[in-house]
Amino acid sequence: MLRVKLLGSRRRAIVVLAAGALALTSAHASASGHRCPPGETLRACAIGLVSQLVDPSRCPSETAPQPPSAQPAADRLQSLIDEVPCPQTGRVSFNTRDNAGDSMSVLDTLPSPAGGYLGVYHTEFRPLGRPWFADFRISLARSSDLIHWTRAAVLDPTGASMPTLRAIPGTPGYLLAYEKRRGDGGDFVRIRYYPSLFSLLANAYGAQRDIPRMFSPYNNGTPTILWVHWNGGLWRSVIGLGFHYESAPNGERGPDREALGTLRRFRIWTAHTDPRTDAALDQQGLGGSHGDWRQFSFEKGGWRLYEAQTAFDDFGTWRVVLEREPWGRMYPVTLTIGAQPISSSFANPVAHVEPAPGGGGQVLVVTMFLFTARSPAERGELVYYQPL
Repeated sequence: MLRVKLLGSRRRAIVVLAAGALALTSAHASASGHRCPPGETLRACAIGLVSQLVDPSRCPSETAPQPPSAQPAADRLQSLIDEVPCPQTGRVSFNTRDNAGDSMSVLDTLPSPAGGYLGVYHTEFRPLGRPWFADFRISLARSSDLIHWTRAAVLDPTGASMPTLRAIPGTPGYLLAYEKRRGDGGDFVRIRYYPSLFSLLANAYGAQRDIPRMFSPYNNGTPTILWVHWNGGLWRSVIGLGFHYESAPNGERGPDREALGTLRRFRIWTAHTDPRTDAALDQQGLGGSHGDWRQFSFEKGGWRLYEAQTAFDDFGTWRVVLEREPWGRMYPVTLTIGAQPISSSFANPVAHVEPAPGGGGQVLVVTMFLFTARSPAERGELVYYQPL
């Protein structure tokens, strides 16, 4: 009976704390210096405060972001990526899935002109009658908060993975690039043009081009759209792409290496390898495959995130590094909550600065795929955002 009474008292205390937290957060003040960062909802901020008061050991308290001038941009950006938000903030999702329960691997997000966010991703599945065969499809989803996603369309139902989506500056259109499986088993890069959001949601693309393999008899893949010069139309456009190719030392399959290419007028393709980046990753002790990478802007500077392995063909050795353009120092990424690492192998890094959910500033959106995690339930696509 005493235990029941104590539990009842604790529940009443939590209710009182929650009510007090809501009042304090609405006034932007609380105990222990807790303040709502720009872009964080009132509910998430209140939950964070209650968690600190009731169970401080559950997750370390987060301090308010420092102003940009208080830290060098590299230190600030590295901290924003390394330090994953506490789960109770409502700004992080592990093993992210859409409303149908499908995994959202390699999620790439961007703001939607209709409000909220768009995201493209791939899902592994087993075709009916072929339970031994793993296939992939890519889909489009929508979200209002970057954490919960509703599937809007399947963009390619089979043999499709590693998608990236980019709005075409100055137009209502979009470019989608992804890795596509050929009938012979090799992969190549495919790019599509969608004239509008409506056509994207309907998967009614206006043009499609399959990029020929130039440096590998086996695979090209994990494309990234680097820049777009539209020049008034698709057939006058110039599009820059990054991708990887599977090397073939001594005629045998070898580690993936980086390459860059240009698609002119949506039909003329030129490309070259990127030995500078490969050498820089090797110098970081990452001599295995060099794969997916993305570039983005932060505090008026250009940045890149790369994935690479310490050992070829060992999925337990994927690492991510951050590099400042042009060709600056590389910073190893270490995902932690507090001082505790959450994964020893992760890859497919994506980062964007986007409008905050619900308005009120901007956030850095980060997604990674966790091959290892603190618990099996956390493996898969990690999504989080940091108020700026």
